[in-house]
Amino acid sequence: HKEHGLEFALNAETCYFSPRLSTERLRIARQVKPGEKVLVLFSGVAPYPLVIARLSQASEVVGVEANPAAHKYAVENVQRNRLGHKVMLIKGDAKKKIPKQLFDRVVMPWPLRADEFLGVALKHVKKGGFLHFYDFQPEGEFKAAKDIVLAACKRARKKCKILRVVECGQVGVRNYRVCVDV
Repeated sequence: HKEHGLEFALNAETCYFSPRLSTERLRIARQVKPGEKVLVLFSGVAPYPLVIARLSQASEVVGVEANPAAHKYAVENVQRNRLGHKVMLIKGDAKKKIPKQLFDRVVMPWPLRADEFLGVALKHVKKGGFLHFYDFQPEGEFKAAKDIVLAACKRARKKCKILRVVECGQVGVRNYRVCVDV
């Protein structure tokens, strides 16, 4: 797959990848400010880390992925696109393998179970940092995704502000992938 001047190797039978999220990856990369450290949980074959590394002035992008097949392709994709100086990849469970540091921005592009990792993600966002939480929601019920984030922030005793909820594409009849920018 080719996207935004990058090449991605992958096997669709063993790794999840959606070319339809190209615009969303670009939207996130354009928000990254110079010098930011970015954490991408569930990084897959590294589309978010690579697009962010190529199209922003982030100082560091860390991707964490549990699927060994996806991680293998991610490593190949970082090498293929010559971005090893900006992208660090970690193979393992995001609840256990996140580096012990704070990040300016955390991206959580796994709508199916990202809510289970919100507590972990919030521990790694700097004060004043940004979180991009993805969820699946029925048409007209996007507020539920905001409520999930607000509840997690309350449990973690973190102040947060919902900046926007972005519709990132239809995944079924009246069902959408949404991103809550926090």
